[in-house]
Amino acid sequence: MSEETKNVVAKSFMERVIFEATIKYKSLPEINLSGLSSNLSVGGLYLRTRLPLDVDDTLSLSFSLPGQEGGLPLSCDARVAWINCDKNRPKPDYATGVGLQFLNLSSADVTTLEKFIDSYEEEKRMNVVCAWCGTSLGQRKGPFGKTSHGVCEQCRESLAE
Repeated sequence: MSEETKNVVAKSFMERVIFEATIKYKSLPEINLSGLSSNLSVGGLYLRTRLPLDVDDTLSLSFSLPGQEGGLPLSCDARVAWINCDKNRPKPDYATGVGLQFLNLSSADVTTLEKFIDSYEEEKRMNVVCAWCGTSLGQRKGPFGKTSHGVCEQCRESLAE
């Protein structure tokens, strides 16, 4: 394991921030899906999904950060590191989903993630909008002046159908 990879893995255990955003992913080239994340670190994220996945499955991910410069989404492959589904729920307070470990983030994307996480201040407030319809959901803790995403009740109900 390279020194840079060790640093990224170590940082993933130290700094994890609330991060609700639409994550586009695919497990097979023919299947494009999207879901919501719950948290984010430089080393990975938690993806809310009911898709049956196994530990060590690989997904291709694409997502954007609030206020991201350049507007291009971050893209990488990710390994399913752990599963939180059905009877196997190591984190029962989390929604059904999987913990993902980033595999091949570019050094520029690692820097972008580090800056985003470092700017995240618990006492500051950020705007939250529905990832599906754009409705304002108010504010929550996070980088001041940035916008994050959640899901409004109406969209949550339509997604559950």
